[in-house]
Amino acid sequence: MTGVRELVQVRVVPAAPQHVRLSVVGGRTQLDVSLPLDAPIASLMPELVKLVESRDVADRSEDTSAKEAKRNFWVLSRADDAEPLSPDATLRSAGVENGALLRLTAERALSAPTLYDDVVDAAARLNRASYAGWDAVAAKWMAFTGVLLTSLALLYFLVADAFEAHRPALVGVSIVAALTLVGVGALAHRSYREPAAGAVLGWAAIPIASGVVWALSSGWGGYALAAGCAGLIVILLGFYRAIGTGHWGYLAGGVFFGLAGLALLVHQVGVRTDFVGSGLAVVGILTCLTVPRMTAPLERFKAPTAADEPDREDTLFQNPFDTPPRAIRADGEEAADSTPTAEGVWDRVRSAMLTRSALYTGLAAAAAVGAAVVLSSQERVHWSGLTFAVTCTVALSLYTRRPGTPVERASLAVPALALAVYTGWAAQNGSQPIPLVAFGLLLVAAVVCAVVAMVRTTDDRFATVLAYLEYLASAALIPLALWVTGIYSRLEI
Repeated sequence: MTGVRELVQVRVVPAAPQHVRLSVVGGRTQLDVSLPLDAPIASLMPELVKLVESRDVADRSEDTSAKEAKRNFWVLSRADDAEPLSPDATLRSAGVENGALLRLTAERALSAPTLYDDVVDAAARLNRASYAGWDAVAAKWMAFTGVLLTSLALLYFLVADAFEAHRPALVGVSIVAALTLVGVGALAHRSYREPAAGAVLGWAAIPIASGVVWALSSGWGGYALAAGCAGLIVILLGFYRAIGTGHWGYLAGGVFFGLAGLALLVHQVGVRTDFVGSGLAVVGILTCLTVPRMTAPLERFKAPTAADEPDREDTLFQNPFDTPPRAIRADGEEAADSTPTAEGVWDRVRSAMLTRSALYTGLAAAAAVGAAVVLSSQERVHWSGLTFAVTCTVALSLYTRRPGTPVERASLAVPALALAVYTGWAAQNGSQPIPLVAFGLLLVAAVVCAVVAMVRTTDDRFATVLAYLEYLASAALIPLALWVTGIYSRLEI
């Protein structure tokens, strides 16, 4: 059955294409390109000019400078019409059809085009060129430095006598600041995966917490201060549990506050200040020698053990998707069935290094404080106090040869430097020639350190001399401690 509609031929008219094929003539080049109909002509010009200039050979006889080139602008027009197409119009609105021939020409402007500079972008480029070292990492560490300095300023406000009238308000503000630092540090590490930020923010809370504890317990005597040191250890443990990173600062602070609390407790029992200070210095310095042995198990790995290969005939009829049982040793621990990865080894070694550095920092800081207490306990610095403090400084300085990483060496060098500066300052209170001798020793130490830092020698004799000096300094600590406490005078030696 045939209807009338089946005899009618239907003509389908396609919609207007989104792109048109055009021929663009520019200079000595003709381009056959496909361009979008609904894009502004001004947005098409840069690509067309780039294509024409890449294929066109410039006349060598023409001397066109960059300044003259800025006065030229490109226009697009039909081949049969010199009227340029409007840059704001599209090819569809301009009536350009498929297969049309367009001409791309450069015309000279009466004046140079006005350039609108982005001031912010220009300033950023200038700063980047002038201050190449200033980047996001430098800004982050600058912020960390500002936070630490602010925490030290709060510590000064809490312990200074000039602000004693405002101490209750300062304690409240400091508690809020410490809790805020810990909370932000925990958020930075656990949510944003920024362990450096979390560690520094947590460390910044340590001076504030110590200042708060001192402000609250200083008026109750030595036992309260000793209890405050014990409480600080618990507080530092809580900080580490909350943040989850930065164990270096908390361990160093725990060691220092533990030794300081023990010294306060001994002094409160009735032991003299010079006995307590010299004992703290000797114990701190000599304990530094045991740090490598104490932390040696942290870098050890259990040797991987492989189970015996099972019989192939027995494994043919086993379910391959079952999880094999884990090997259990006789002592109840799981056997190490895999070799540790490189990342695991690096994390283990780095953690052990930071642990040693923290122990060195706490012990050396306690030793420096003990030697400083010995000097301050003397109304006028005597030869015994000066010799003891200088020997402690030399021993800590020579111990920097033992560690193999810069972080561990700095943990011993910084307290030694602080003790040397304090010794030179406190010795000015002594009778002549003690101030001159102390100043001369500081000058000689500075020159020796500068020479050693500049000259890298592998001479075994120099290393042997330093080893003997280290041995003599360590061996002289206890006899000098007996001298500074007056034991020899009592024994009439």
